[in-house]
Amino acid sequence: MRTQRPLEVNALRILQRQDIPLFVFGVNGRLIHTFAAVQLAHRDREGALIGYQRDAVTRHIQEIRAYLEQESALLPNAVVIALDESARFTALDGTMHSEWGTFGTLTIPLPGHGEKKPGFIVDGQQRIAALSSLAPERDFPVVVVAFQTGSDALQAEQFVLVNKTKPLPRDLLNELLPTVETYLPSPMHRRRIAASVLQRLRFDVESPFRGRIIGLGAGGEGCNISQAAVLSVIERSSKQRGILSFLRHDPPDIEQASQLLKLFFQGVASTWHYAWSGSPRSSRLVHGVGIYAMGTVMEVVMRGIDPQSPDALPTILARLKPLKPHCRWTSGRWPQLRCAWNELQNTSQDKRRLSAYLLERYSSSR
Repeated sequence: MRTQRPLEVNALRILQRQDIPLFVFGVNGRLIHTFAAVQLAHRDREGALIGYQRDAVTRHIQEIRAYLEQESALLPNAVVIALDESARFTALDGTMHSEWGTFGTLTIPLPGHGEKKPGFIVDGQQRIAALSSLAPERDFPVVVVAFQTGSDALQAEQFVLVNKTKPLPRDLLNELLPTVETYLPSPMHRRRIAASVLQRLRFDVESPFRGRIIGLGAGGEGCNISQAAVLSVIERSSKQRGILSFLRHDPPDIEQASQLLKLFFQGVASTWHYAWSGSPRSSRLVHGVGIYAMGTVMEVVMRGIDPQSPDALPTILARLKPLKPHCRWTSGRWPQLRCAWNELQNTSQDKRRLSAYLLERYSSSR
């Protein structure tokens, strides 16, 4: 189908860096969806992350639209768009570049039906959806800030940074962080490292977590272990004196960390095969409290083990075996804890109680 006539808008070009120009312009909000699309986050068959946006929230969109339909509506905050290289900027004749930028005309191609749009929404998805649904007679100009790049990684990076102070879904943030290559604030940098290890565990064909951790690209009855539980194990162990403390080095050894975790939890899955194959409702081993407690046990079991050694897994199995008769993952009552197997909850108190119990049982068996 023939491409539509391009959209031309007056714009200010600002060069914060020479390779990625910024454009500030106003446009009828109903038109933004004609040249900018949503990159919904999902994974392909190989587990590669594609896109970065969350699903639209229908109720929120309806609330925004109801507000925008009022004559007194005001929407002063700009939406952020990433434009590909097909957009063209032409400076006004005789315009001198100032410290603030250059005025000119930004030409944005409008694709025909089924053709790829030149823009991707980085911030303002819900607002743009609401604007696009306004009645044809309701014009509502909005401010757009666009940056021009062909890099998906840069788009994802800006999406993470723009949303780091907003209620971005935790699991979506964990999916996106490993793709961000630029500087991040210290807490988010540490989370990026842990999330990178998590993604290795999720998609390694030999990992006991493959197909088990909830997230993009995973589904089915067996996908029932929370990202937060596994991330907690990684982040605690990466602190000083943990077996993953080398993740604090620059650069962090993501591969070694994932190998250590993979080996230990292979031992866990083999020692308690039935409990590992269950769900958090039927087995406390794959519940948040169990994953946390086994992460604590990992710190003592994995001491002195070379993950590259052929004896690594047999050694782990031998060290875990004495714990087996003391665990009540799927039935019965926990000795000394004075509670039924399913009374343990994902609370700080219960995680500490179960961890202390397992460590004491492990020490007494040595």
